[in-house]
Amino acid sequence: MTSDSVASCTCRDRVTRFRLPDPVAAMDPRDLAARRWGNDVMMAVEGMGAFVRCLLQVRLSDGRSATFAPWLAVRPSDLQTAYDVWTTPEYIDLELPGHIANAIEPWGADLLAAPAHAVVRDPEHAPYIITTPHPLLTQVLTTEWPATHIRPCTCPATT
Repeated sequence: MTSDSVASCTCRDRVTRFRLPDPVAAMDPRDLAARRWGNDVMMAVEGMGAFVRCLLQVRLSDGRSATFAPWLAVRPSDLQTAYDVWTTPEYIDLELPGHIANAIEPWGADLLAAPAHAVVRDPEHAPYIITTPHPLLTQVLTTEWPATHIRPCTCPATT
């Protein structure tokens, strides 16, 4: 692999989205359909909780970043606030405390349920997870990770 082929790689610029929060994904689909309200950025599931999609940006050793879009488990009142302001100018002031609702590789279940705080950095994007008291999530947010460790490149240009 040459440095030119790495420079043309775009696979690490994509966002890795989680379809559903992990506890919700484990539900029977028929049961979920009857108990779910929401869309691909906000949802509430009766008996499971409220969730908002957020962004988790990870710095990579090759100068790029990897962005994950996990679900954040939030209080129902915070979901209501997010719903109320999502398409208004007030969205920029949205702050969401919660807990990571997906196991994110390569850290896996060690990040599941980690407390996190998300804020809106750009009104065109979901809120970004920026702080946490959780030691591993703090490391994820502040460390530069080997690019091949986070998401190995599979672009044809690099093979």
